[in-house]
Amino acid sequence: MKYLYYLLTLGALAVTAFHYAGEPFLPASALAAVVFAAVLVPLALFFLRRRPGIAHGVVWGFAVSGLAVELNTNMTHLLTRAGLDWLGAAGYAPLIEEVLKFLGVLLICTFVIRPRSWLDYVFVGVAVGIGFTVGEDATAFARMTADNLDSDTAGAIGAGVIRLASNPLSHSLFTGLSAYGLSQKQPVRWLIIAIAVHATKNLFPSLSTALDDAIWPLLAGMVVVLAEWVATIWGTIALRKKAAAHPPLSPAPAHA
Repeated sequence: MKYLYYLLTLGALAVTAFHYAGEPFLPASALAAVVFAAVLVPLALFFLRRRPGIAHGVVWGFAVSGLAVELNTNMTHLLTRAGLDWLGAAGYAPLIEEVLKFLGVLLICTFVIRPRSWLDYVFVGVAVGIGFTVGEDATAFARMTADNLDSDTAGAIGAGVIRLASNPLSHSLFTGLSAYGLSQKQPVRWLIIAIAVHATKNLFPSLSTALDDAIWPLLAGMVVVLAEWVATIWGTIALRKKAAAHPPLSPAPAHA
């Protein structure tokens, strides 16, 4: 079954490569995406280096990022037909993205590594979130830069500021929740929680777009982002303390 994981990873990478080949990358947006990845991925690999399956998690997260965008695009059309286009990304992205990321955690922790504690599951989830963020933000850099009418540089910088302010570790937070549920033999419950938290983040920007004259969705969205930052910082500190108290004895062996 381990080979099934590799086959699915390669298939997802192929879809993602096809996706990015069709994105309107400009020199400024391509540079922004590369710099972002060059900073985030090495930092993740460094801080998570003693835990098994981290590189696999980053690769899986990136591999399904383009696939998620393609599926999200198709769902946009379905929402429009159903008259629910006002939901925007909140109507489809959380379900699609969290299921794809959770699938990676499940495959890696089942067929690639032997997790020794719930920490190993959660750290794989964090790594999957990092990889997904790198891919998702590359798409955002390309589209937001192309849409900026002032200059490519201004568009790339603006995209970077927006993506950083909205929390580049949010996907790690979401997937960490579902990964924890997997470690506790409660995958469905915690996957639903992850989807719900993700949907809450996406809902208010969608409402702000649908309700042009209303300011409350914008304010509520800012509160949600702030709460997410607090949860991310608290979670990072708590995980590092737990990891320091329970260091891995040796690298976990892969399944045959």
